[in-house]
Amino acid sequence: MRKILIVVTLLASLLFVGATFAYSHVLWLASIEDSSFIKLSGNIFIDPALEEAERQKAISAINEGKARISKAFGLYTATPVVVITGTAKNAKKYGLGGFPAKAFAAPWNQYVVVNYQIENIDLIAHELMHAQLREVVGYWIYLTEIPTWFDEGVAMQVDHRERYEVDFPSFPQDKIERVRKLTRPSRFWTDSKEEDINNYLAAKAAVHQVLAENTGQSLFSMLSKVRIGHDFNEVFGE
Repeated sequence: MRKILIVVTLLASLLFVGATFAYSHVLWLASIEDSSFIKLSGNIFIDPALEEAERQKAISAINEGKARISKAFGLYTATPVVVITGTAKNAKKYGLGGFPAKAFAAPWNQYVVVNYQIENIDLIAHELMHAQLREVVGYWIYLTEIPTWFDEGVAMQVDHRERYEVDFPSFPQDKIERVRKLTRPSRFWTDSKEEDINNYLAAKAAVHQVLAENTGQSLFSMLSKVRIGHDFNEVFGE
């Protein structure tokens, strides 16, 4: 019995250490208020390594991203903590790594981490859109009810990068039906960059189709129905 207890304790400790390591960036983000980052209005935290001109450029890009979402779907109401990193070390520390921008969610808050060098409004709007979707439905509904294809497809509606341009009228229906089966992150993202791009394209087309079929309702009003208990597939069609 004692040996079993020791083994269980060791396994629990390993799981805790592993989880802490895997999600350490979320813990760092949660304590951003106590860091050396400079807090600005709008819940924005700027790396002290950045010059004033770089700070203003990043803030302008974030505001443009929010404005794009508001124009497409209605007022942007999410208030994620936006962290703008200025060094590779801080980019890694706060979960960005080699990516230009990322969105993270926790039960207590939402975070959007941006590399200061990014000037691509598409990428910033994409990540801010994830935060807005979570704001509308809530954290737990997002985790349990919102499929990955939809989450990414919604973000792609404000992402106008050339390689993700879609000719909606001619987009193959079978690809839309296939991507709608990719409900979890582990199914949506693969080891193939080409396949991932195809999934993004199909998700973009799938969400566009859903919105086109429900022109009498706004995206946010439909999401609000899911938040209060309506079945996702009934609201957005399966």
